Amino acid sequence: MSNYDTAAPVQAGQPEPKRGLAGAVDIGKAIGSSLTQTAKRLSLRISFWSVVGTVALASSIYYFVFAESLYDSQAIISIQNKSSTSSGVSSILGSALGTGGSASQMTEVYEYIYSMEMLRKLDKVYGLRTLYSSSDRNPLWRLWWPTVDEDFLWFYQYMVQINSQTDVGIMTIDVLDYDRQRANKINKAIVAEAEKFINQMNMTMQAQTMRFARAELENAVKAVRTAKNPQEQAVAEMRLTAAQQALAAAEGAANQQSVFIVPISAPSLPTETTKPERLFDILTVTFLTALVYAVGFLMWSNVRDHRKA
Repeated sequence: MSNYDTAAPVQAGQPEPKRGLAGAVDIGKAIGSSLTQTAKRLSLRISFWSVVGTVALASSIYYFVFAESLYDSQAIISIQNKSSTSSGVSSILGSALGTGGSASQMTEVYEYIYSMEMLRKLDKVYGLRTLYSSSDRNPLWRLWWPTVDEDFLWFYQYMVQINSQTDVGIMTIDVLDYDRQRANKINKAIVAEAEKFINQMNMTMQAQTMRFARAELENAVKAVRTAKNPQEQAVAEMRLTAAQQALAAAEGAANQQSVFIVPISAPSLPTETTKPERLFDILTVTFLTALVYAVGFLMWSNVRDHRKA
């Protein structure tokens, strides 16, 4: 007999070996069962304290090793609105000190400080685009796409933080920077540019008021000249008198600034870093992780109990 014919024959009643698709299905089931058992073992070992401890350790490494320290230069300004409607003692005080700026004026200054126009002026002097995207900066907190203006503006708005109290017309400006001298200079530049913006806004308002008053006077003069009877003449003269008074008032108001900035606290020169608040941030991250874990565990327990039921 040839050596090639020595394979043992399949005995009667013995199942044939599984081949093809059926064998692949069994192998897949075995792998799935193994993965399920592994996941169960891992879930038993991933306890509350292991998750919270890992997050606390990771956040500590980030804040104490990677996160850069930032200086905070703070300035406090008051946006005042000169009032001409006061009377008596309040009129004297109002003319000397002014009154709190309206919410719309506060919003205009706020939006201007956070605008791309302001950022371009600061970038031209201090090179903020290059500074924020430098490879020396924290790799986890850096301007990675400096050519994208929207990303540049977003990063700048984080580094310059504004708190507006519209009810009293007070605005607090905090400038964060890696260098304390530069933080102070940038804050001074922001306050100066905000004052220029207010002055330009005043000039625009005054020019519009004068233009309207002069146009009203010209119309009143024409009405007097074209009056056809005594009654029309009397009405036109009354209108002319009112227009002359309005022009005189507009000229007087044009010589006074109606909205202006009063510095309450000049931009400070910080002596030590204050950002980030490492211990506070670590505790916050750890607490939020514990809260998410607790909520997730309760939800999973409810789902598991529901399946068992």
